[in-house]
Amino acid sequence: MKKIFYLITFLFLPIFVALPQGQFNFNVDYASFKYDSTSNYVEFYYSFPEEQLTRIKKDGKNIIEGLLQIRIINTTSNKDFLNKKWRIPSIAPKITGKAKARNLTGMIAFVIPKGNYTCTAKGSDNNNLSQTKDYTFSFHVIPYASSKLKISDVQLASNIKNDGVDKKSIFYKNTLEVIPYPTDIYGKTAPVVFYYGEVYNLDKATDFNNLIFETSVMNNDNKKMYLKKDKIGKKSPSIVKVGAINVSKYPTGKYDLILSLADSIKNFGIISSKEFFVYNPDVKKKTSNAKNTGKLLSSQFAVLSDAESNHIWDASEYIATQNEKDQWDKIHTVKGKREYLFKFWNKRDKDKNTQKNEYYTEYFKRVNTASRKYKNLAKDGSKTDMGRVFIMYGAPDQIERFPNQKNTKPYEIWTYQQIEGGVIFVFADITGFSNYILVHSTKRNEYHDSSWLSRISTR
Repeated sequence: MKKIFYLITFLFLPIFVALPQGQFNFNVDYASFKYDSTSNYVEFYYSFPEEQLTRIKKDGKNIIEGLLQIRIINTTSNKDFLNKKWRIPSIAPKITGKAKARNLTGMIAFVIPKGNYTCTAKGSDNNNLSQTKDYTFSFHVIPYASSKLKISDVQLASNIKNDGVDKKSIFYKNTLEVIPYPTDIYGKTAPVVFYYGEVYNLDKATDFNNLIFETSVMNNDNKKMYLKKDKIGKKSPSIVKVGAINVSKYPTGKYDLILSLADSIKNFGIISSKEFFVYNPDVKKKTSNAKNTGKLLSSQFAVLSDAESNHIWDASEYIATQNEKDQWDKIHTVKGKREYLFKFWNKRDKDKNTQKNEYYTEYFKRVNTASRKYKNLAKDGSKTDMGRVFIMYGAPDQIERFPNQKNTKPYEIWTYQQIEGGVIFVFADITGFSNYILVHSTKRNEYHDSSWLSRISTR
């Protein structure tokens, strides 16, 4: 594959964080932005822990040096887009008893063509290569240049400057200095979550005045912790949306920052989300001993909008009976949808002695995980076959992957030991675009094809 363009940039910036002991705390993150009709501009952010890098004397100065290696593979062609190493030297900070841990933070960016990719990012102490840590993750490049409204990936930051900015800074873009924060862990030592996103193709919107931009934070129990709504100010090809959220009072846990753009009349919306973590050991999570009262007004369903109601039902249909689906189709008011969703989930609440519906909470944890983990170029992850199975039955006990077999298309076998004495689901990438579809299962009432191997054969 032809590499169109790449840009390498570094900055040795001190970021103050609390570091876990006993591990090399190299971190990496990425975000994708608009470039042209065939490619996106993908930024990779990295940080090395200064105090864990070995010091050496050079020209009378204490020097530390990180080693960064990035390998990006196009999973369709199974060829390298990039495989390269960079040395990252810096003058070592002075050692003082009260000094907080500091990170060397930088960025490297590439123009990457449309496609599916796997990236392995490895960070090491170049003066002690036993100190190392690596990450492997998949990402998809879907160009933002089109006639449809789009939101870029969400970039998390340790700070965003709009006054006194350094235009020569490697982090300067769209009149701002956006300092990346690849650790994605906020809280006591980093109490403010800064975020940056871009919205594209607003000039092509037909009902511009109906558009509402919303920023929200959801906790791991699917509870909304933060909400901010804005009207879109001007009709332009693209706009930048930035903000800061104080999480100093948030309990320790996982959160999702969600940027969304919705048409309040047509019930149309697009979202972009980013997972982050909070560590606040001094903040106690509130618990309630209240019982489920069985009343709509005391539930989370009482305040749902029409779009939110439709979204929840869309994800709930996997476990609905045909009769329940038919009843939903007859409801056309927000009030009716709220009441129906409340009854639908309330009767599935296995412990009404608690205020929280644990089954609902666990179900939508799986929906959110599937949405991110199993998405492809054509579908949200919760709408794929893998996503549906994960949502309905949870994580498999065992996964066997066969990505590069000589005589078959790529496929996976998921095994569930606790269902019906042990069942399997077989998924195959029939089209070659990482869209794994269900080709066989031994579970009752699921798709069954005993000749599935011949179906995925390439002979």
